[in-house]
Amino acid sequence: MHTPLTVYKASAGSGKTFTLAVNYIKILISNPYSYRNILAVTFTNKATEEMKLRILSQLYGIWKLLPSSKGYLDKVTSELDITPEFASKQAGIALSNLLHNYNYFRVETIDTFFQAVLRNLARELDLTANLHVGLNDAQVEQMAVDKLIEELTPTSKVLKWIMEYIQQNIDEDKSWNVIGQIKQFGMNVFRDVYKDNRKQLNALMENEELFDSYVKRVRALGKDAEQRLEQLGNHFFELLDENQLTVNDFSNKDKGVCGYFVKLKNGKGDADEILGKRVLDAMEDPNAWVGKKEQNGDGHTLTVVRNVLFGYLNESEKVRVEQVKMLKSARLALRHLDQLRLLDKIETKVREINEQSNRFLLSDTQSLLNALIQDSDSPFIFEKIGTQLEHIMIDEFQDTSTVQWANFKVLLQECMSHNQSQSLIVGDVKQSIYRWRSGDWRLLNEIEKQFSNSPHAFKVERMTTNYRSERNIVDFNNAFFELACDIEQRELKELSPDGAMQMQMAYQDVKQLVPTQKQPKGRVEVTLFSKAECEERMMLRCATQLKVCLSKEQGQKI
Repeated sequence: MHTPLTVYKASAGSGKTFTLAVNYIKILISNPYSYRNILAVTFTNKATEEMKLRILSQLYGIWKLLPSSKGYLDKVTSELDITPEFASKQAGIALSNLLHNYNYFRVETIDTFFQAVLRNLARELDLTANLHVGLNDAQVEQMAVDKLIEELTPTSKVLKWIMEYIQQNIDEDKSWNVIGQIKQFGMNVFRDVYKDNRKQLNALMENEELFDSYVKRVRALGKDAEQRLEQLGNHFFELLDENQLTVNDFSNKDKGVCGYFVKLKNGKGDADEILGKRVLDAMEDPNAWVGKKEQNGDGHTLTVVRNVLFGYLNESEKVRVEQVKMLKSARLALRHLDQLRLLDKIETKVREINEQSNRFLLSDTQSLLNALIQDSDSPFIFEKIGTQLEHIMIDEFQDTSTVQWANFKVLLQECMSHNQSQSLIVGDVKQSIYRWRSGDWRLLNEIEKQFSNSPHAFKVERMTTNYRSERNIVDFNNAFFELACDIEQRELKELSPDGAMQMQMAYQDVKQLVPTQKQPKGRVEVTLFSKAECEERMMLRCATQLKVCLSKEQGQKI
């Protein structure tokens, strides 16, 4: 049964690029004139050039039946059920077509593709023909903030907001000069999460009465969390009094487990160091509360610990985690609320500056196209690129943003409706690195949800064999990451059940296989350094190991 879309969840070294190249070549060998109907996208120019070079070189290798292309030839002939001679002939025709029509060799970055769509939609979007694309978001945003400050008047609402922000900084013993902070925070106007929620956010910020009510509510939540944390500490000392005990009756006194409750009582329940080793030991074993002479005995202190304090500590930590989350959320919200009110004004200035300069920012491309696509019943937008696409290949899908995917999904579903479509998605959730560009790894992690209502079939395949690394390296990673994921998942279950489930899905293929012919080679060494001298010793150790490796490779002493 023909499946129009295949999703490859591929771990490191499992042949993602090989798989994408093989599928591209298979389409060309089946029909050497189909190059106009294929689009392959990735995220960097370097990856694009690498993919183009690989496809061209392997087409040449298959054409000439070179030994270096045997792996590709065997894969193609096996899956297409054709002879090597036929594959060679078709590859030669496909290579000639690509080289003579190179503009239609559409292996490009995701930004390049959508820029092409945007330029062809200039008329529909009311964009001028001589529009130029701006890449430097930061420069434009800083100009916008400077202009916003210059145009302030004594009665300006924006001036009132900035003065409130300055006063808040002064109250917290911070600098009164907030311009740099405003410029840094103002970069949020280019983020997808702001664009998605801009209307709701501005409705709150413009309504003074609603805003003041919201601020009071957030402050009340933060104050309540502070009081609950202090109550945990106070109640502990009440329990001590009820049982005729003091801090001095416990191991390490106020430097031990009692220090945990001292900090809670003194309003330091959110301190990072509150949960030290002694406290963690005390949560596991009642004996850790008392000195060695009293351990495993039936003394008064240990008896009270077993019957009362041990359970109270564990329960207190559960409550503390929840209340600290609430407290920090309230503080973060209050810290940025005054800046949030400025975002709409900054964005307005950014757009004014761009219009005056006849500039369109690259970061606006996705959201603009997305708005246009949502209002359309057909993907006419993508027809404007000048070719009819039937096959879509997306590499490094784990780094795709929500808005990018919303745009691509329309095109992909259109391709899937074609009988001969051989689209594919390749990615690895564990290698997601573009979160600073709004990359959303959950799209790949929960890819089944994206097509739950689709009438077209698709399948998910996992690539778990590591062809790149040596056996000892893979064995170490399997042992380490399986255990690390298990520990992390158990901790997440209580704090975030959904997060624990997502993590389980993301790392369910963390264990990799190794080709049977690989011998046990490779070496892993783990060295732990103290925090004080970590960086210097680490760099020195790395340099030493590099010299050793180079020495072995070159067969001489360095």
